[in-house]
Amino acid sequence: MRKLRAAFRLLPSSSNGVRAGLVAAALALGLAGAPAQGQDMAGVTDSEIVIGQSGQLSGPLSALTHEVRLGASLCFDQVNAAGGVRGRKIRVVALDDAYDPKQAADNTRRLIDEDKVLALFQYAGTPPALAALPIAEARGVPFIAPFTGSDALRQANSRYVFNIKAGYAAELDATVKQLASVGISRIAAVYLNNPFGTGGLAAVEKSVKAHNVALLAQAPLEVDGSKMADAVAVVARQSPQAIVVISAGKPSVDFVDAYLNAGHRSTFYMLSAISNAQLVQALGERARGVVVSQVVPSPWNLSMPISREFQGLAKARGLTEFTFSQMEGFIAARFLVEALQRAGAKPTRASLVQAMESMKSVSLGGYPVELSASQHNSGKFVDLLMMGRDGRFTK
Repeated sequence: MRKLRAAFRLLPSSSNGVRAGLVAAALALGLAGAPAQGQDMAGVTDSEIVIGQSGQLSGPLSALTHEVRLGASLCFDQVNAAGGVRGRKIRVVALDDAYDPKQAADNTRRLIDEDKVLALFQYAGTPPALAALPIAEARGVPFIAPFTGSDALRQANSRYVFNIKAGYAAELDATVKQLASVGISRIAAVYLNNPFGTGGLAAVEKSVKAHNVALLAQAPLEVDGSKMADAVAVVARQSPQAIVVISAGKPSVDFVDAYLNAGHRSTFYMLSAISNAQLVQALGERARGVVVSQVVPSPWNLSMPISREFQGLAKARGLTEFTFSQMEGFIAARFLVEALQRAGAKPTRASLVQAMESMKSVSLGGYPVELSASQHNSGKFVDLLMMGRDGRFTK
């Protein structure tokens, strides 16, 4: 299938081991070494700043990626309408990878070599992000706020990757701890059959030991939804009190739907990589009781300046339905804009990295960011919310 290009101009464990694996991948791709001369000046003209992105513009995870990009566009539109960052408008070049790591790697080379982007922003999904990072690192291109909680990205010890939200391990540990606290001791886990899912499963296996919870069954999920009946059967045989769904987007909802349609009952716990709107649309009243961990403030929490800002811009755009995924995209964009403001009169890749490392204690409308030259991972916020009767989350 021909590569889909959606370029849009937005107006108004051992960290050393993980890093070694990434560098080895870069060497295998023939990319390792210092950034090419002049590359650090890429992506900036007198009138614009060009940012690159690879994500799921098509395929089963596209709805979730759309929400994240929509949230980011609210911020970029506002900044551009006010004249941009130091007089330069932000232009995002977005390419479709359909959750295919190879396509994400190809997109990354294209964004760096042909589009000459200043930075790579909010890549969606663990496998695509892991495929792109060695290329970004070898070329010296900042890799900013990927839409994944992968611990591999947080342990990479990379000079160029910056995370501003809690990772999946923190979400899953909070989930298992909550289960133990309410007396649930017999659980199962289903997980996407890729590095995202297996990494999350490893985190659950560690947490159940720490909190004295029994993991009775575990079953893989395929991104395309195949073998769903097998996963349902493996889990249902153990009649778990709760099921932890280590998945994103449509496969998560499809498992719950298949499990309930087969006549089984349980309580479902999901990661932040699921849309509240998607849950309600697919499951209706059956979404009630599903628990989802969240790593950004609620878009309905008007006591926080960042949420009030998000709501104001969303309503001005005509949006009436808010999601946590939109909110995450919005916060990531606010972070990027703040970094660009700090990166100097003519930002370069090097000055952008230094700008992010200077954000030692920054509040983005009440959302804290704490980064430094030795710490590229910020974000400790994790909240567990249950879907209520009216399709809204409650504590």
